[in-house]
Amino acid sequence: MGIGSSSKKQDSNNNSNNKNNANNTNSNIRRQIPEDENWQEPEIEDVQVPFIESGYPSAAIPPNRKDEIFNINDFQNIDEKARNTPTGKADSYELLIDHLISGLQTDVQKLRALFTWLGSQNIDGADYSKVISSDSPIGFMKLMKENRGSYASFFALLCRAAKLKCVIIPGIAKSAAYEVGMSEEKCQTLKNSWTAVYIEKGWRLVFPLWACQALVGHSLGAFTKVEEKGKAVRQKEQASSGVSIRHLNEYYFLTDPEEFIFMAYPNDKRWQLIKHPWPLSKFADVPQCRQSYFQQKLEITSRFSGRLHTVGGECEVAIRDQQDGLYLSYELYFNHVESGKDISPTLQLNRYVLVMRQDVTWIFRLRFPESGVYKLVVVGGSSSADCIDFCSFKIFCDEAKEDCQPFPANPEIGYGPNKETENAGIRATSHQTGIVNIIAYQEVNFSFHIVKNVEIMTKLVHNSVSEEQLKACIKQTVQNKIVKVGVRVPENGEYALQMFARDKNSNESFENVCNYLLTSESKKKKKKRKYETPIERNARSALQEKTQSRDIEGLEKAIEKFQSLELDDKEGELVKANDALDFRKVQHELSDAINRRHLETLDKAIQHGHESRFKPKLENLIKEAEDVRDHLRQLNRFAHDILEMKQTTIAELRSYKKPPEVVKDVMTGTFLMLGERRDYIEVWEDIQSLMGKLGKESLIRRAKQFDTVNVQLGIFSEVEQLIKDHDETSARLASAGCGTFYVWLKNILSTVETKTSEQ
Repeated sequence: MGIGSSSKKQDSNNNSNNKNNANNTNSNIRRQIPEDENWQEPEIEDVQVPFIESGYPSAAIPPNRKDEIFNINDFQNIDEKARNTPTGKADSYELLIDHLISGLQTDVQKLRALFTWLGSQNIDGADYSKVISSDSPIGFMKLMKENRGSYASFFALLCRAAKLKCVIIPGIAKSAAYEVGMSEEKCQTLKNSWTAVYIEKGWRLVFPLWACQALVGHSLGAFTKVEEKGKAVRQKEQASSGVSIRHLNEYYFLTDPEEFIFMAYPNDKRWQLIKHPWPLSKFADVPQCRQSYFQQKLEITSRFSGRLHTVGGECEVAIRDQQDGLYLSYELYFNHVESGKDISPTLQLNRYVLVMRQDVTWIFRLRFPESGVYKLVVVGGSSSADCIDFCSFKIFCDEAKEDCQPFPANPEIGYGPNKETENAGIRATSHQTGIVNIIAYQEVNFSFHIVKNVEIMTKLVHNSVSEEQLKACIKQTVQNKIVKVGVRVPENGEYALQMFARDKNSNESFENVCNYLLTSESKKKKKKRKYETPIERNARSALQEKTQSRDIEGLEKAIEKFQSLELDDKEGELVKANDALDFRKVQHELSDAINRRHLETLDKAIQHGHESRFKPKLENLIKEAEDVRDHLRQLNRFAHDILEMKQTTIAELRSYKKPPEVVKDVMTGTFLMLGERRDYIEVWEDIQSLMGKLGKESLIRRAKQFDTVNVQLGIFSEVEQLIKDHDETSARLASAGCGTFYVWLKNILSTVETKTSEQ
């Protein structure tokens, strides 16, 4: 394989900017890519760039993650300069590199300048007709335009010219030609190449091609979209090579190896740069996880495979949203090519996927009325209207589900209490999961706590019984901000209990805020007994015991066990347990927020505390949380001027060879306050070194994250002694930056004095 086997077909990675770029057919579109050059650049390049040079360190796991060495906000000036590089600088590597890295001190800064410059080049739109030699940057870009040179090779040449160690890594990658569940044999045809650069004491992965190019509108023409967010569709894809656009994708700059391996597989396993290298079989088998999957910290908790097989015509996928801030939904496709048939024209596949929210886990339960090969794409975003691709699965259904009926409803917000419920000011107190087992003629009771002034409406939905007929099966009462809904169904089967809400005295339409699937499927009617089995007695006893404990997880499991055994709530044990669980959760959330000292977390916990029906019992904890929040807000206000400060101001302070006394004292005090030991900052050169750090260790970032709780009391006195003989005027006369840090120190000291006097 040649150096330049880099595919130019990387998918647009669900970035909304790509959609905008796709519509701009004048400025961003490179060209319509012919079918015969769809997947690879030439395997033999005109310029043979060695994969690796002698003397390079061995491949090894990097010592830290991307976010520990790189923050894009620290590189704005570098990016701006790189993007505005005069065209003539590309006439020679010496001219270009000297311009890009002049004045830069770290390898990360230099690498960033090269990366941003490359990403800003309109290679396919430029005129290289007068360029003859390929021994210059502009000459190599001419080769790239003519499909005789690769991004990986060019990036390696740039890095090496800047004295940065860079390796070209050949392998295979899941570009636009890839489909989830593809065989190992087919995966091996997706040849590609990328790079690794040695910076910050480790090898870091950069995929120059995917960072600079994206493909919009590509389709293999093998799928028919049959369901989208619960609505029936019938959109048969047409094969299309797609359109390549210029698009700088930051994700492929210093990508963390444990994420990169999902997308690209090196020929040499050592360059996976992970603790336990994958075999090719695993690379081909895993679900297709997009960059947004990793950026949102999602976790697939069901079977971790991109090739799922139904059992009895059913299948389930579960995804944990660890940050608890997303709405997830789906798109369902039928593969008419692999299935060897078109899906039946009389079959509408709406309402065959159930979406359920269970705590922070989203569950997708699928049932198939027709056999064949399907694809499930999990989509979502910060609102229910968003449709970002997160991950996808190939599903083999060898046999359709017997007597397969659609779910009674497939609401956009899914089943189970969720963000919409919470935003409406409603808290479910009896049932936390979206599926509830029922038996005909046996009443099931739901309870909710209302924390806002809202009007509530509930209804029951069935596939064959009208809503009008079911009105008599549901009763709703509201008393003391508690809503109780009793449901008694006339026959076994599946029903949807749907709750709608709107502000009281409003003319707005009701919005769906919560749904439950009531089902008797696979549940035999339980015979009434006058006694309980040992398992049932233990479950009841465990529920009572956990209700009195502080073990939230144990209480949740005890409630789940009690409900799964369908025990009678004889003495209100279940209601008491759910009350205790609600109280413990809010109590824990407040305590955790106080300990974490994070503003957004505190705001959310305080809001929940005020909205809780247990507010009187939580008053002291809420007050403590509010005090911590107010203190952190005050520190943020103090740091405002520092955060507005430009890096050039820090550079000005740093430039002093022999600083005025006020500058040295103020900056010594600043670093003492930020946690540096006095003996480490005795000389000005030590302080200069600290001011020169970037990323997480930058002075501005440390000031932003400063919290007085981390400072020993003796430090406050030491800092006060350092700056007592100076004032704001003298500090500002010496340097604007010095004046800003002086005011910051004085504000912090005054806060500490106030707190001490209050105590």
